[in-house]
This record gives sequence, C-alpha cells and structure tokens, in this order.
Amino acid sequence: MKHYYLNTDPITAYKRISKAKNYVDKTGLIDFINKMMESENQLALVSRPRRFGKTYAAIMLKAYYTIGYDTTDLFKDKIIRQLDPGLTNKGEFDVIYIDMLRVRSFAKGRQKEMDEEAATKRKKSKRLDWIDFLEKSIAQEIADLYGDDVIDKGSLAKTLVNTVEKNNRQFVWICDEWDNFFREPTDDPNARDNYIALLRSLFKDKEICSTVFAAAYMTGILPMIKMKGYSALSEFDDYTMFAPGDLAPYIGFTETEVRGLLARNPECGITYEEMAEWYEGYAFPKTGPLFNPQSVVKAITKDFCKCYWSSEESRVQFKELVVLQNDTLRKDVEGLLRGEEVPVNDLNFDNDLATLPAAGRNSTLAAMVHLGYLNFSSKTSRARIPNKEIREMYVNMLEDSSYPAIFRKIAEADEILESTLRGEEQKVADAFRRIHYHYADPKAGNKEATLKETVDLAYYTAERFYIRMYELPTGEGYADIVLYPKAGKAMPLMVIELKMNKTTNTGLDQIKARRYPDRFREYGGREMLLVAVSYDADKLEKEHYCKIEKVQLPVF
Repeated sequence: MKHYYLNTDPITAYKRISKAKNYVDKTGLIDFINKMMESENQLALVSRPRRFGKTYAAIMLKAYYTIGYDTTDLFKDKIIRQLDPGLTNKGEFDVIYIDMLRVRSFAKGRQKEMDEEAATKRKKSKRLDWIDFLEKSIAQEIADLYGDDVIDKGSLAKTLVNTVEKNNRQFVWICDEWDNFFREPTDDPNARDNYIALLRSLFKDKEICSTVFAAAYMTGILPMIKMKGYSALSEFDDYTMFAPGDLAPYIGFTETEVRGLLARNPECGITYEEMAEWYEGYAFPKTGPLFNPQSVVKAITKDFCKCYWSSEESRVQFKELVVLQNDTLRKDVEGLLRGEEVPVNDLNFDNDLATLPAAGRNSTLAAMVHLGYLNFSSKTSRARIPNKEIREMYVNMLEDSSYPAIFRKIAEADEILESTLRGEEQKVADAFRRIHYHYADPKAGNKEATLKETVDLAYYTAERFYIRMYELPTGEGYADIVLYPKAGKAMPLMVIELKMNKTTNTGLDQIKARRYPDRFREYGGREMLLVAVSYDADKLEKEHYCKIEKVQLPVF
C-alpha cells in the first residue's frame, strides 16, 4: 500500500529545497520544536501569509523527525547542527504529515469514483464524509506498518494510543494549510464540524495528547484563537502576524539573510536598499526588518524588483475584503495609501473570511494583517502598508473598483514627488496649477492658505517616506513646510517655502538668508532639497512657479 500520510518520503522534497541556489537556512526552527517537546505545551499553530514559506517549514520538519530514513547529510551543514551538534530527535518519531489541499483532492477523487460506481449500478450516490475518509486512510496506513491489532475502528485517537503502546514511540503531527476548510468552500457541508471534532479528539484530552504526541505543528494563514464556534481548540499556542513571539525570525527573511543572498548573486544588480523598499516592512521586536521571502527570491532570479504578489486568488480575495466595504474602510484605505497608520484591534476577529464583507471595519483590517496586506505594530496597535510591493498591489487591484477619486490623487502625487526629487521644476509647477484648479477650495480666494492646501495635495502620498511639519522654527524664521524623512527612509530632507505674488528666487533667498539648513544639524553631510513655490494670483491663468535646488547639509 502506498502511504500518503504516515512516514512518507521525507528526503526528496527537502533535498530539492535545501540544494536550491537561493536556499535560506531556517533549521533553527527545529531547535525551537525540540525545546517545545520538553515544555509544558507541545502544540504550536503558526499562521502567516501566503508566499511566506509555510510549506517549506513543514517539509523541513518532516524531513528531520521521520523515522526510517537517513537524513544526516541533509542537516550536517545546517544551523541546527551548530545549535544542536547531536541532532537531538532526528529520525525518532512516526510522523503524520497532512496537507489539507491533498486531503481535498483525494476526497474529491474518491467522491467521483463513488458517483461513477453508483451511476453504473443506477443507484443514488452517497456523499463522502471527508474527515472520516481521512481518518480511515491514516488508520489503514498504520495497520499496514504495525498490524491490524492496533486499530480501533471507532477512534483514530485510540488507534494512535494503541500504536504508541505497542511501539513505545510517539508521533509528530504536522499539518499544512490547517485552515483550508475555513477559507474555502467545500463539497462536504460537514467538513468543518467533523474536522474540528477530529482535532478535539486528538488534542483536547491532555492524557491522550501527552501519550500520543511528542509535538504537533500546524501551519496556515488563520490563527486558532477565536475560531467562531470552535473555541475548545485553545490548547494550541498561537504564533501569528500580530504576535509571532520566538518564531518571528522564521516568518520571513531577515536583513542578514537578504544581504547574504545578494552577496551570493551579485549578477542580479539589485541593491539592498531596493530590496528593502520593495519587500521589507514586516518588522517585529525580536527580528528587526523582515522581507517577503518568495518575492526576494523571485527578484533575484529575474534580476529586477516588481510586484510579484498578483495571483488571481489574491486579486479576488483582496477585492472581496476591501472593495465591498463601507465608506469608513474606504477612508482607511485612502489613508493607508498616503502612508498613514490605522488602528486595529487584534482581538476582534472571528477567523471566518467568508463573513468579512459584513463583519465591519476592524475585522477586515485584522484579516488584512493575517493575510500580509498590512503590518501591525504591537507598540502602537496600528497597522500600515508594509512596502512598495504591497502598495502597488493595492493600486493595481483597486484602480478599477469604487475608489476612482483616490487613484487620481495617488497617481498624480506619486508623480509629483518623483519629479521633485529629480529636480523637474516645470513639471512640478504644472502639477500645482492642475491641482489648484481641480481641488483647491474656491471660497478660500487667492490666499496663501490656498497655496498651502495645493502643496499638501501635491505631496498627498509623501507620508510614505516623510513626516510633514508646518511652520517649523529654524532659529531665524519659520519654514512653511518641512518633509522630514522617516527613520530608515533614504530620502533627502525637503524644505518648502511658499510665496504669493513673488518670485521663486525670493523664496530660495529667504531659505538661505535665514539659514534654514543649520536647523538640521543631525542630517549633516546628507542631501537637502530647497523647494520654492510661488503663485501669481494677479494673472488670469493663476500662474504657478517652482524652483528646486539641491544642497549638501553642512557637517558641524
């Protein structure tokens, strides 16, 4: 009998992964699981977004713990050998490895066979119980290896207990895509209830659980906490995108790992700064910057950075979450695209993606954190768009939706900022004129406040990179607008001076005469942009002018 769940080949898949050119060693996770086996709770559920290496981690753990295979060569040069020279627990357990996508596929295949058999006999086909089918398949594989005498036909849990008593060897339970039944509709209407009942029978009873399992490791997108209607599964420790704990380094690539990949692939021509702008942003207290691993590898392989998060599945899911929501969420999305952070309550989420369009703003934002569309800060309890890749995904997926006004502002503001950084004075002045005509409040009249409003709209999305300050004291005057680079953003500091019915040279002269650059001593040696904007209200066309000068801040 071919095995699909019990002690299946652990070598082929992990060997292919570990020998890949851009492999990143995450075997430190094994050391964590080994220590977890000695702790009070041996049950872990690790949730993270798609494309963040969930399956790779599960395959690695299967390769390490499965009995009956010599995998020493696969781990002899890995980090786990440095952390644990004796490779504790390697090849010591019966491993039940379940990929819920495979369970669905097998169940659908069996249902088709049953339908064909019924049609041949001209009988009505029975509906397959997916979880019963899974339990019987695992039990049959156990009987195939260890004899029929261990089988308890009424209980997989009792069958596992009998097997442990016979062999004096525990199991390791590894389940990938554990939450698939809660994210996708199934052909079996009872699959959810029966699946949770199975997990309860295995892990709820502490005596059975401690007897049978050395460890259980389940991974998916959704956490276990507050699973609507299924709160009895609280025995698992959750490691989520809100609170990854000690498993944070295994969510994505660290700065050291990305720099190492770039050093191994100098031919790709991508700088670390480019990688950080595109794919970093999932920082946690114990890790520092974390990167989307799949996107980093794809960028290195293809020699350029772009948005690689654009599958049809992501597109449909994202639109279901965001496009169908109310005006409150639309305002949040608009703020997020400008670079703002929004408050999120991580406890107010019931884990059911199907109900989210009606669940309200906070549940939707919490889901977006779990799905990787936002990064959550535990210090501020606020979330933001993590990087350029995800921001571009927002724009790509919403541009044909109910957010048209936002995208006009975003597209133009992004272009104005880029033109300013390139010193394209006429383009910037022309953009100010268009914005003033389309957006500025006509009741304000030809006042300097109107000009300030115009400039604010022009740099609508600058909050992604800058902290915006008004009337900042400089020692000998007040700078009208200062765009101060956020921590970690390699952007020039910008000082913007506004003038009504005066030339732009007047604005630049004022910046220099009042020695505004001296105010920013901590930025000594870095580039600063002096931007003078003037507005001739007396002309019929309401002419706008712009002058941009790059200076090097003095070193004190």
